[in-house]
Amino acid sequence: MEQIHEASYRILRELGIKVEDADLRQELCDLGCDVAGDRVKINSDLLDKVIANAKKHNRFTLTSRTGKKVEMNPETVVSHSSNAIPDIIDLETGQCRRTNQDDVIATTRLMNQLDEMDMPCALVYPNDVPPEINQLKQAELLIRYSTKPIYACASEPDTARYLVELFDVFAGTDDKDMIGLVGISPESPLKFPKTITDAMKIIISAGIPVAMLSAPLGGLSGPLSIAGGLAQVNAELLAFAAISYLYNPETPLLYGPRLFYANMKTGCSILGLPETGIASAVGAQMASYYGFISDLYGMCCTSCAFDAQSGYEKAINCLLPFLLPGLSYVSGFGGLASLMVASYEQLVIDNEIYANVRKAAKGFAVDEDAFGFDVLAGAIKGGMILAHPHTIKYLKKGEVFIPKLGFDSVWSDWVKKGKKDIQAVARERAIELLKKDEQELEPLPADLDKEITKIIDQATAELVK
Repeated sequence: MEQIHEASYRILRELGIKVEDADLRQELCDLGCDVAGDRVKINSDLLDKVIANAKKHNRFTLTSRTGKKVEMNPETVVSHSSNAIPDIIDLETGQCRRTNQDDVIATTRLMNQLDEMDMPCALVYPNDVPPEINQLKQAELLIRYSTKPIYACASEPDTARYLVELFDVFAGTDDKDMIGLVGISPESPLKFPKTITDAMKIIISAGIPVAMLSAPLGGLSGPLSIAGGLAQVNAELLAFAAISYLYNPETPLLYGPRLFYANMKTGCSILGLPETGIASAVGAQMASYYGFISDLYGMCCTSCAFDAQSGYEKAINCLLPFLLPGLSYVSGFGGLASLMVASYEQLVIDNEIYANVRKAAKGFAVDEDAFGFDVLAGAIKGGMILAHPHTIKYLKKGEVFIPKLGFDSVWSDWVKKGKKDIQAVARERAIELLKKDEQELEPLPADLDKEITKIIDQATAELVK
């Protein structure tokens, strides 16, 4: 960690970052940074101040429109889905097709019913929405249909302006909690275009928590070496934090490393590699090192099917960051094929994978009661372990994992149940949960519905060419 820290400081001190906005360059210069053309070399004193400040703002609460709360802090692990995947496996036909608004709605409603899913992103990209308002539409649909706090994204200032309006419908004033947070990403390597810094300024000035997302592709937009990629990611995130410090030092920031690698034979990114989990695990440690809340990718796979490959890739990449200190926020729910294809069934399967991983990383009690001396003493005297109060107590408290989706009996029972594979079981569960959510989800109150519709209509009229 110390070596990555020092390498990142050197990158920012000697190479700097490209900043398109001349006014921002001047503001950074006023804080002691060196400016040469469009590059800003960030001094260590400023970075030290930024890191010290981040530790003061790493605890906050998000509250959904239905009142569900998610506590964000370095000690609590929270989950969220993947975002803006362009294709989906149709729940009825099983065929891969382009995604649309109905898929955003349906996947959001399914995530309402997944007990291991804390916060949804818009899992899929609505291809039937104009690109100028697409991210805004994703946020609108999340607000309308999610019972949980949301994770939105902004890549340009117009989206950011209207996102602030949407968030302010529910929170952002007085002592109210925010309804969610916003993810923003610079360009790799070490570039901060004006569109990005303008979006940052709007969101951060409004005090909306921001996930800083650095996503170089090893061998293409960053070094192929793991250490080199991690140092670059860390440098980009620290630079992001330095700019954020200028805009609003009290806005909470999440440390979001997204270091991925390509198949160097084809140039295509492949997210199922163990390096995804390794980078996330180190990212968790670096976040802890600085005092940030971490936001990491976990359940990633390259596999395009519901097979053994998707299972072991997702499990190992999710488990690795759980095993080291610093994990706060983990993503990846619902994606296949390196996040190019989404799936209703995969959302349900990932809910089970996450439950397994969380249980494996939880540990177990080691104390006088847990050793169960009385259980053994009673058995020696002819007592029945199965009916012992100790057995019942530990069964009820979840000492042994009980799957909600996976098969947990013997071969003959599997045959009696129709020899269903995990996809078939997950499909049935997805349909069941969607029907359940349709019965439970209450629509927005009329006044809020009207206000949100007005914001989206204004954005559409202004932005769609």
